[in-house]
Amino acid sequence: MAIVLDGEHWKTESDFIEAVLDGVDAPDWHGRNYNALRDSFVTGSINGFEPPYDFIIKLPQQTSAEVADAVAYFTARMSEWRDEGGLLSVRVVLGSCSLN
Repeated sequence: MAIVLDGEHWKTESDFIEAVLDGVDAPDWHGRNYNALRDSFVTGSINGFEPPYDFIIKLPQQTSAEVADAVAYFTARMSEWRDEGGLLSVRVVLGSCSLN
């Protein structure tokens, strides 16, 4: 499932994580950290939408360092989680690129 996340209004890592959780229709009780994301992405049976996940993260040219670092960290973790058997992919698109 393609999950497009638009980072135009993200200011913090928390904003980014909330967008990821919204993208997979996570329950309100879902943890707001990378360990919890790993559990729900690799193990499954938690979110409203189940893997496979194909994240497309759109970032504006002027992204805060905190958000850029969070996206880079998430991207690295996704690679690890994929190695654990998660059906996951992630792409980062910078600027005003169209995703048709």
